[in-house]
Parts: sequence; structure tokens; C-alpha cells
Amino acid sequence: MGTLITGTSDVTPDIQGYYDRNLLERSLPMLIYGRFLQTRPLPSNSGTRINFRRIESLPANTTPLTEGVTPTGKKLTASDIYAYVKQYGDFITISDWVSMTGLDNLLVEGGEVLGEQLGLTIDTVQRDILMGGTSVRLANAVAARANVATAVAAADAKAAVRMLRGANAKMIRKMIEGGPKVGTRPIPAAYYGITHTDCQQDWEAIPGFKKVEEYPNQKNVMEEEIGSFGNLRILVTTNAKVYLSEGVAVGTTGLVASDSTNIDVYTTLIFGANAAGYIPLQKGNVKNIIKKMGAGEDPLNQRSTSGWKAAT
Repeated sequence: MGTLITGTSDVTPDIQGYYDRNLLERSLPMLIYGRFLQTRPLPSNSGTRINFRRIESLPANTTPLTEGVTPTGKKLTASDIYAYVKQYGDFITISDWVSMTGLDNLLVEGGEVLGEQLGLTIDTVQRDILMGGTSVRLANAVAARANVATAVAAADAKAAVRMLRGANAKMIRKMIEGGPKVGTRPIPAAYYGITHTDCQQDWEAIPGFKKVEEYPNQKNVMEEEIGSFGNLRILVTTNAKVYLSEGVAVGTTGLVASDSTNIDVYTTLIFGANAAGYIPLQKGNVKNIIKKMGAGEDPLNQRSTSGWKAAT
């Protein structure tokens, strides 16, 4: 069948031994890219494309009206952005022998692993699409990724906020009210930035960066949030985009490198409200599909499968 099968060579029965099933947990990234997206469901049987339309603003009209004369007027114009829904999925196959001899219910535990894979897949797809934006600033304003030689700095953060404000991007959060403690101050409504956990110390080293534990009010703080700088609040995840070995030669930069040649270039995605949209397909967006032994081409009842499908 050309299918990978999980058997006793992969997961040993270990009938004689004892182990703590609750001791080890799988290490998972924080999945956060879809949290800030508009949701625009696509009805079933409506094709694979959805149209996002924006009516453009009119410029200021500073010409005074002439008495008794009707002005020319303006026309509305629209910008259309098309998004396409695609389907993703995966599955595992468990042999009858490992199901009969193993201590674990692998079909159940495999379903949990598949659920985690589903979340990571959607988060990664959303991240990569968002990273396709063309408004890019490289650290220290260098011209190309191959020239990146420094970590993020205050000037980079200020430039990103200035760019968003210049484009009239709306901020996401309402103000967190300041408290009565000495040294506290209100944190304004802000844009958000998602970066890699490896960059946390770089952000915290920026003069004026306020760590999340210093916030006077913790009501609207997210688990992944590490702090703020001016109108920018920073979240971290291990699933942030990293361009391995695409910076300058390692030399004496002291920055992280996956090999001994060039430094890795880490990204911070900074955005405002309604920056992008997420398109769940109604009546079929997420499905868990389980096939018992004997289903399909399985004459000796040797295989059971569990899988997932999702459209986004």
C-alpha cells in the first residue's frame, strides 16, 4: 500500500518494565498567528476563492464651493484582494500487533499527536502567508538579509511603528489603565509583534522596554507576551520564522548561528488591527477520521488509521 505503519519496531511493547506515563510531555510551540486575524467563513459549495474588498478613502477637498455652482464630485474606488482555501491533512497507521501487545492505546494517543500537528500546520501556514508582506525593515536598516549583523534595536521598533501609523493602521488593544503604585504608568493601545523566543533578551535589552511583570494591570496580558516598547507589545513563540545562516559571517557578532558560517536571521512580524483574514470552510473545516482494522484493503485486519483534514 506504500503506507508507513507504526509497529513494535517503532513503539516497543515493554511489558516487563514500569514507567510513569505522565512524566514526559511533548514540547510544543505557542500557536498564535491566527489569533489576530479577521474570520471570514466561506460557505460550503461556494468554490475555493473569497474576495476581500476595500473601498478607498477620499482625499481632502480644499477647494471652496462657488456660489450656485455644483462641484464635479468624486467616484468611489475599490481594491480587491483574493484569497484561496486549500486543504491539508495527515494520518498515522497502527499495526494490529503493536495494538495487542503494547501498554499504550496508540490510536488515542496518536490522535492527540495528530491534533497537535493540525494546530502547528495551520499556525505555520498562517505565519508563512503573513511573512509574505512587502513592508520590511532589516535590523539597523541594512539593505539585504545577507547584511544583517545586529539584533533588533530601538530604532527598528520605532521605524515599524512609524510605518504603521503612516499607513493609518489601527491599534489593537485598548489602554491598560495605570495603577497607584510608584513608578507605574499606563500602557497605551498598541500594535503587536510576534518574534522568536531566542529574541526575548534582545527586546528586553532595548532601553525603555517594559517587561510584562512591570505592567500595572495584568488583565489583558497574554501568556506569550513578554513586554512592551512604546506603542508596541511583543509576543514570543518557537514557531516564529527564522532564516537559517542567511545573515553576515559569524565572526565576532556573538549572534545565534545554526552552523559555523553565517548568523541566523530572526523575524518579528509587527501588525495592526485587521491586518489579514482567516477563511474557515464551513461544514468541513476540521475533521478527525478513524478507520478501524479491516476497513478498506485490509483482508487480515492488520491496520487501523487515524487522521485529520482541515481547510484554510
